[in-house]
Amino acid sequence: MTFRTSNLLRAGVALCLFSIFFLSTSAEAQAPSQSTPPATNVPMTLTLSDAIARAMAENYTVQTTANDARRNDIEVTRSRDNAWLPTAGASGSWGYSYSLEPASSRTLSVLQTTQVFVPTSNGDSILVNGVAPNAPVIQVISPAGAHKLAWNATAAYNIFHGGSDVSQISAAEANFGASQHAAFWTRQATAFTVTQDYLDILRNNELVVSADSTLAEAQAQLTLVQGQYNAGVVPIGQVYTQKAVVEQDSLALIQANVNYQNAKATLLFALNVAPNQYMNYVFSTVGIDTSTVGRAAVDTTITDAQLNAVIDRRPDILAQEQTIDAYLFKIDVTRGSLLPSLDASAGISGAGTNTDLTKVQMNNGLSVGLTLSVPIFDAMQTRLLMQEEQVDVENQRVTLQQDVQGIRNDATQAINNLKASDQALSATDAALAAADESLRLASERLRVGAGTEVDVIIAEAAVETARVNRVNAKYNWVLAQKQLAYTLGQWNF
Repeated sequence: MTFRTSNLLRAGVALCLFSIFFLSTSAEAQAPSQSTPPATNVPMTLTLSDAIARAMAENYTVQTTANDARRNDIEVTRSRDNAWLPTAGASGSWGYSYSLEPASSRTLSVLQTTQVFVPTSNGDSILVNGVAPNAPVIQVISPAGAHKLAWNATAAYNIFHGGSDVSQISAAEANFGASQHAAFWTRQATAFTVTQDYLDILRNNELVVSADSTLAEAQAQLTLVQGQYNAGVVPIGQVYTQKAVVEQDSLALIQANVNYQNAKATLLFALNVAPNQYMNYVFSTVGIDTSTVGRAAVDTTITDAQLNAVIDRRPDILAQEQTIDAYLFKIDVTRGSLLPSLDASAGISGAGTNTDLTKVQMNNGLSVGLTLSVPIFDAMQTRLLMQEEQVDVENQRVTLQQDVQGIRNDATQAINNLKASDQALSATDAALAAADESLRLASERLRVGAGTEVDVIIAEAAVETARVNRVNAKYNWVLAQKQLAYTLGQWNF
């Protein structure tokens, strides 16, 4: 019987331990985690428009600037309420005091009063309190403890504070407008950065394809030279030379792959994609015109009047202009402390004391008033502060002028880049065609024994360089168009 009971006890303990382990494991599995989400093997094609949309929703800078705008919107409401709404408050208190003095110190000897009816001349009588001759002395002891109740309710209203409240509202509205423009421009800047990174991925992907083609051609050439050596046509040195070329092209392919993976990481990091998900994303040219065949001429002329119109409507410039307005209103807020202020107040209150809390008699009262404050001399602190704030305004204006000049410079560079990339496309097209033909001729001469392996190697290197230049020229041309549109404020994300 004891053996069976022991077994049952052990089984029960084991079952309990298993249940605890199962529940804790389930809880850990269900609990939210801040770690990187598990990787999946589902490939996802991310287009440029998808990447920009995700950046608008996930990018940290976009989120923080949007929050800044929302906070400044709240500040506008707070400033208005502070200027036009009254303030009110109420409080109540209870207290109990107890004297530590002995009863002898709280005892007062007084003559006992009596009440007598005194007849009047008309035959009536009145009750009179007084002290009779030889009245006895009685002892009166003050209570040791007493309850005190008090309450009050007050309201105040700002009638005039030197205009500083109105200026504070204007400053808050200007800051809100500036933060709205800044948030909008942040979206444009983020979209341009994503576009740059996305085009860099496509560029590096084509460079991988180019490096792979170069390696395949080098390997084919090595097979040809090896066959010629076996046939006794070429010396062994040409085989080793071509092997070196193959190894060099293999290293170039490895580096191209690394550059491609790093370009992916740069973009996906900006989109807040978990690093263990990077390998699941693929990219396409959907929505991106990379065709350079029969491309139309791009207008690269822009007049000063057109550029001035662009500057006047660029969100980043509008944000700075409204920031300057906010600084000017801040000076008005400071100036308001030099002027008189007038406040109105009203209140009602009551208080009472008794040894018995239930018998406290409240004495209530009502009060109203006006408070006028007139500043006389503050050791020049306010005026000096206004001068400091005026310096801040001047600095903001200098920054604005610098940024306007920067936009003009950016527009000039964007136009120059577009012109140069268009010319580079034509040059690289011709260079690639010439390099391909040169390689074909060198390979043919080597095949018939009229050329050398060195000629082929030189021609292969020229083709590889021409391919890389062609890819770079194509994406520089695409990026230059987008850079010009971004600089001229033509984007809307």
